[in-house]
Amino acid sequence: MTKKEKLIADAQKLIQKGQMDKAIKSYQDALALDLGDQRVRQRLAEMLIRVNRLDEARSEFSAVGKALATSGFYLKAIAVYKQIEKLFPDDITITLTLASLNEKHGLIAQAMAEYKKAFEYYERQLNMAEAVKVLEAMQKLDPQNVNIRLKLAEVLHQLGKLDDSYQAFVSLAGLVVERRDDASFHRLVARVGQLFPEKMDVARLVLEHQIEEGNGEQAVQLLHSLLKSDPQVLWIWQLIVAAYDRLGHLGKLKTSSQHFIKFFPGELAPREHLLRCLLAEQDAEGMLVQLEAAEPVFIAAGAVATLKELYLELEKLIPIDVRVLKGLIRSCQAYGETDLAAQYVAKISSLASLSGSTAPLVAVASEQAAVPQERVPEPVLHEESRPAEHVPPPVATAAISDPAQAANELYEIEIELDLDEEPANAPVPVAASTESWFDTVSDIFDTITTTSGTVKYGEGLENGDSQSHYDLGMAFREMGLLDEAIIEFRRASEDARRRVECLIQQGSCLRDKGELGLAESALQSLLAAPGLSLEEGSAIRYELALTFEADGRAADAARLYGEIEASNPAFRDVKLRLQQTGETADVFDFDEDELLDFELK
Repeated sequence: MTKKEKLIADAQKLIQKGQMDKAIKSYQDALALDLGDQRVRQRLAEMLIRVNRLDEARSEFSAVGKALATSGFYLKAIAVYKQIEKLFPDDITITLTLASLNEKHGLIAQAMAEYKKAFEYYERQLNMAEAVKVLEAMQKLDPQNVNIRLKLAEVLHQLGKLDDSYQAFVSLAGLVVERRDDASFHRLVARVGQLFPEKMDVARLVLEHQIEEGNGEQAVQLLHSLLKSDPQVLWIWQLIVAAYDRLGHLGKLKTSSQHFIKFFPGELAPREHLLRCLLAEQDAEGMLVQLEAAEPVFIAAGAVATLKELYLELEKLIPIDVRVLKGLIRSCQAYGETDLAAQYVAKISSLASLSGSTAPLVAVASEQAAVPQERVPEPVLHEESRPAEHVPPPVATAAISDPAQAANELYEIEIELDLDEEPANAPVPVAASTESWFDTVSDIFDTITTTSGTVKYGEGLENGDSQSHYDLGMAFREMGLLDEAIIEFRRASEDARRRVECLIQQGSCLRDKGELGLAESALQSLLAAPGLSLEEGSAIRYELALTFEADGRAADAARLYGEIEASNPAFRDVKLRLQQTGETADVFDFDEDELLDFELK
């Protein structure tokens, strides 16, 4: 038996005799012979507890715990520190040690519970500096925990660490965007606005960063929700088109740019995005119309080089088109390239000569000092003098979609109304019986339930607001936000001049939502309205036919397409739709008895 073994045996005998102090002395002597024997040290600590020498017991237990942790025996170390915790329940350092040991062993839930206990302790003691350290450890352990990150941001603000707090809020907002949690994002933005009123809009900063980091899909979802609150915020539209551009979603980029232009016609970015989308689609005619309308915006923004570049790209699509050449002349003059402008003038002159025209041409030199927005006088080329293969469709038809022209037309109508003159193409006044009928049909749409509640609005919408509501409704519909679109169309329908159009759009939204029965009922009721124009009747039948197609009722759809073709054959793509249904449109629905009265000639 070794000396250490003899000392341990003596200690056991002394314990049996109740001589605790002597037993402790034997364990201390045995430990002195082998300081690395943790079993002896642990036994010594237990004996010290029995005689209420707690501080000494803690020292020995701590030594055992550290040795076990260093060797990687985390569970055993946790058990030792749990014994210490029973002795000193208010000692927060033990709680933090237990949190660290649980974390190292991968027991995340237990570690978080210990850290939470420590944080609450420091919070009660108003020791926020230490509380921050605990929260930082918790965030490191669970970086996706929104509550921890929010608490950390708030505590940093309490400590006066404003920059750190703001960055913590911004980082948290990014996490919320990634999770597509709209409600939390809006609450967080509101809170940051309270704490940092002098800072830039955190929503803009966060969403812009998310787009740059490649999280455009998540950012767009929140941008759409912000758009519902206020469609007149410029930066929201800017980020929407930026996100779709970065994601490469040309269709959505094109649609968003078009609606962006309606709300902010003087902005360059949406016009350039729209033009590049049309260029990618090789829609030369559409690009030409939009490019001509956008010239003043490009020039005002000092982007004449881009304007010229786009005209040159368009020239590749339609290389011998006088309208494109005229655009190049204007852009070259605005850019100060008078010699190049003169070359394009000569090219137009050459084309005119080849086609036998004697029309006067442009004098470029005299127009160098012209105001950029003024158009260069156009050389007159008779339609019959142009090469046949390059005659483009009439521009006037395509130009209807130009917001600037639409605004001018609306302005002219308002002038005529001010003069108490009836416009030549003014809508036929609605009779009292028709108004009563529309009230009935509107009641059908009043029952539509959306995520925002029942769509019911008061009367008295001013006519000037209807266009904005209608445009926003179209934007929402094309972006797939159907409930929001229905709400905006319902608002716009308070203007009697666009009531039918808005009711048709609501029916279409119902169909897109999959509520085919309600869509059919609403559109059928609308079709029975007195005083419908040919175009209105055709549009209602067309949307109703699409509803039948969605419901698998090809024969009913074909019947309606046939009715449209019989009365309005140029309406949209009705001929193609009729062919695609694979059904024969039985517009003249005679039965066999009626046919017996006819004789073959």
